[in-house]
Amino acid sequence: MVTGHGNTRAYLHQFKTIENATCPCNKGDQTIDHSLNQCTLLQTQRELLRNNVLKSVKWPFSKEELITKRLISFLIFTKSRDFDQL
Repeated sequence: MVTGHGNTRAYLHQFKTIENATCPCNKGDQTIDHSLNQCTLLQTQRELLRNNVLKSVKWPFSKEELITKRLISFLIFTKSRDFDQL
């Protein structure tokens, strides 16, 4: 996810693996930034991540800050949902 090569619909759509990039929440394309900041299907997981991140960085944060300062929280977020099932 940090490099933008995550298994998101937007990434897979670039390579014509899937027909569209729209997130299952229907609020935009399923990009890494959308998943981290806007996807309504990940609201609960995002709140947990946000609460952990706010201990050391401001919200919203850069992905670089996230992986350097709050890597464990980020890993919990990424493993909390099967992104293939969204």
